[in-house]
Amino acid sequence: MGIFTKKTPEEIELEKQKEIKKTLEKYGLDLENYTIQDIVKKNSDNLRNIASELVAIGFHKVSVNLSLKSEEKAKISYLSVLSEQNWILIRQNEIIIKQLQQLNNK
Repeated sequence: MGIFTKKTPEEIELEKQKEIKKTLEKYGLDLENYTIQDIVKKNSDNLRNIASELVAIGFHKVSVNLSLKSEEKAKISYLSVLSEQNWILIRQNEIIIKQLQQLNNK
């Protein structure tokens, strides 16, 4: 393939799907391929990350003279914690869905 070779719509769509899957895997949201145990493990990892971020935020709060830079770091940390919490909620919902499906199939 040359530099100027045009990709077919199918090739473009395939690359897009690969990128989406890679992103979902990166954030532990590839739920179709996870077992309940996998989801619980990912949630535990996120909880550790949240605790770590909260400890870092605590150090920022302790300092009396917060510079604008430190305040912004704290805001970013809080946003990061919220994102991780959202991923946990998504996974917990997935566990509930899978368990309901299992009950429905009995």
